[in-house]
Amino acid sequence: WDRVEGTKLHVFRGLKKKRPDHNVGHCDEILAVAVSSDGRFVASGGRDRRIHVWSVPEDRHLGVFHQHKDAVTGLAFRRNTNHLYSCSLDRMVKLWNIDELGYMDTLFGHQDGAVAIDALQREQAVTVGCRDKTVRLWKIADDAQLVFRAGAATDQHRITKALGFAPEIQSELNPRVVSSLNVHETTLRTLAGADAEFSEDCVDCVTMIDEETFVSGGDSGALCLWSVQKKKPVFIHHLSHGVVSTGSNDAPPRACWISAVAAVPFTDLFFSASSDGCIRMWQMRAGKTPGFDLVNVIAVNGFVNALSVRELVPEDPMSNTRDVVVAAAVGQEPRLGRWEKVSARNVVKVFTLRAVLPTAGQ
Repeated sequence: WDRVEGTKLHVFRGLKKKRPDHNVGHCDEILAVAVSSDGRFVASGGRDRRIHVWSVPEDRHLGVFHQHKDAVTGLAFRRNTNHLYSCSLDRMVKLWNIDELGYMDTLFGHQDGAVAIDALQREQAVTVGCRDKTVRLWKIADDAQLVFRAGAATDQHRITKALGFAPEIQSELNPRVVSSLNVHETTLRTLAGADAEFSEDCVDCVTMIDEETFVSGGDSGALCLWSVQKKKPVFIHHLSHGVVSTGSNDAPPRACWISAVAAVPFTDLFFSASSDGCIRMWQMRAGKTPGFDLVNVIAVNGFVNALSVRELVPEDPMSNTRDVVVAAAVGQEPRLGRWEKVSARNVVKVFTLRAVLPTAGQ
């Protein structure tokens, strides 16, 4: 795709399983896509257990990796290199060298399928293990891993405490954010009075803020901020995307689980998404106290199954502001299952957030 023109540049068509040339294209659902830092390579993985590598300048297929034993659910390139990291429902994390189209190593540790992966510049990656409720930081050069136990519980006490998480100065926020904060606060107060409880049974997504800080999200609707210095979350924002009715008067409401998170690397901004109709932008708090606050809301209808965020290089080399582009993969159903369906279109939506310098008095 051409982002500026909104036009389709090239199509690599899928193949049928029974064809002999099935190694040059996917023959089942595609669940993950990653682009190298220089934009030369695209890697894709899916339920056919294969990872395909494509050349962007040449518009052609380069090779295929088929060492995974189950669906490939996550892909990430190490920044400024052509090293690719992959994770799969077979509970393994694998390393690949795209320059040589070769296999490098396999990392073991998850007790359930690894469903998301992210990496930055160091020789390390972070993954989440779905129902094993762990976030793991893999230090590849040291052949070691750090295990962080997730599974955040949201009870009446934590719901009441979450009422103080909203920004104190709402006059600086746009009306959509203020409206979202008001609805969120009303929901929390209602749930706090009803003794509602939400438990995190699986962790679905993760993104790295910097080399030592990352954010995860799961089915309890809680966003957890992690630091390599501690085994427990340093900050938790409970019910970040609200709740949804189960359609039964007897059943309690269900939390909108976090389906995707993405950060602007090495900044204080990251985004989260669910099926509640919006993408939320969060900003890390300044100072020594860890935490983050809601600063913007983007309206999106449907299940946001993936997010990608990039900073645009300004035309003026002297400019100290950069616009941010947010791409969202939106569907009628969740990425890994068909247990729910909403009225929406299966599309990729691209948003450009303009950077504005604060003026005097703002």
